Amino acid sequence: MLVKLLRNSCIQRRESSAELMRTVAASLLSLTVFCALALSGCQSGTAPQNEKQAAADNSSIVVQGSDTMEDMVREWANGFMTDNKGVQVTVQSGDTGSGITGLIDGKIDLASASRELTEEENKLAHAKKIHLRRHMVARDAIAVIVNPQNDIDEIGLDDLRKVYSGEISTWDQLSKGAKQEPIRVFGRELSSGTSDYFKEHVMGDKNFASDVKLMPSSEAVIGAVYGNRLGIGFVGMSQARANSKQVKILELSLRTVKIKEPAVGEAANALSADTYPLSRPLYLYYDNSREPKLRPLLQYVQGEKGRKVVESRGFMTSP
Repeated sequence: MLVKLLRNSCIQRRESSAELMRTVAASLLSLTVFCALALSGCQSGTAPQNEKQAAADNSSIVVQGSDTMEDMVREWANGFMTDNKGVQVTVQSGDTGSGITGLIDGKIDLASASRELTEEENKLAHAKKIHLRRHMVARDAIAVIVNPQNDIDEIGLDDLRKVYSGEISTWDQLSKGAKQEPIRVFGRELSSGTSDYFKEHVMGDKNFASDVKLMPSSEAVIGAVYGNRLGIGFVGMSQARANSKQVKILELSLRTVKIKEPAVGEAANALSADTYPLSRPLYLYYDNSREPKLRPLLQYVQGEKGRKVVESRGFMTSP
């Protein structure tokens, strides 16, 4: 009798173990199916989202950079969006330095610039394996401006350099009959492409004097000169012309030849650095990998409508 009871007990334990294994296997199978379905659901939900994001990326273009070019770039953007419904072109304020930095960091699509890339910017782009390309979209001249109450009409490049280096500090040193009054000198901040060009082509190996007041924008320079009878500054020619009631544009003397500001229109298009000493190219920089996305906008800028904007804004069209 005892042997029979023991045998029955062992059989029951084996049956219970088998049932337990079947239950565990069924649970594992259910869990596997559930995970597979969940993963499939996630993937099917992610793909359309990625496609939507890609479409959004292709329909949105962000531009930042030179404040000299800002109004022109905004007009390009508005004209392009009118002709290309569904594409959003956003133009952010800044300067050449901030635009190029934003481009290298991948925060924007196009950088408007009034100068070449610096060695440091080239190194940074190379380090991030970014191949930057550029299109020359216009030419601009730098205007030297004074307050309209000032009797001076021209200035030599040598004297201009001495004013900004501090070697000339009073108006009587520049113009006969002028009073011995201090010259209030205004410039642009170091990241400005206008300032960079002015330093290279006017200052040479000289630095700005410590009392040169550096302004955050061309509008600020114009406002400072307009508000100060003794002020002098430099801005893009197109901006100076647009504010001709607030400031006077000086003629430049190179050696013994007096050089007037470039004319607006066809005559201006023929000017170059050979005929006006402070003439410079204006660029749009971009990451080469984004060229297909940006091609329609670049074609618009360099086409007939884009060139008309260049001329209407007082710039010179590129060749």
